[in-house]
Amino acid sequence: MDWNEALEEERAALGRIVALLCALAVLAERAAGRSPVVRSVVLWLLRRAEAVARDFVEGDTVCGAMPVVRAGTGPADAMRLAASLRALARQLDRQARLFFASCRLANCEAAASPFVRMPALRDALGSLLRLAAAALGAPHLSPAPDTS
Repeated sequence: MDWNEALEEERAALGRIVALLCALAVLAERAAGRSPVVRSVVLWLLRRAEAVARDFVEGDTVCGAMPVVRAGTGPADAMRLAASLRALARQLDRQARLFFASCRLANCEAAASPFVRMPALRDALGSLLRLAAAALGAPHLSPAPDTS
């Protein structure tokens, strides 16, 4: 398997997630100007997506830079949710750049191959699947325990 090709595929996938988070932030901003009923429904859906995205980005670590946004249905709440989604997108982009830079520095040697980092990649894929499931309205499934 070509590690460079695999890393480029991962980079592209993470880039699409960052773009999706930015698009969701724009949706939250647009909801701020809509009627209270429409805004409530949109914010309810976006909060579910934000929770899954926050779990994906933060993982098991506590990230004090991203406070949890309080629930509400006003225009200011929509703008706060948009800011939170953008912060998550920036954090994910930052983490992805650091990860790929470390792979380039290691020249993808055997010890630095993605299989060494497989638990992290597996967790990232699981979080991505939970994000997609939440967006489609599927129930939130807890990830299988890591047995490696």
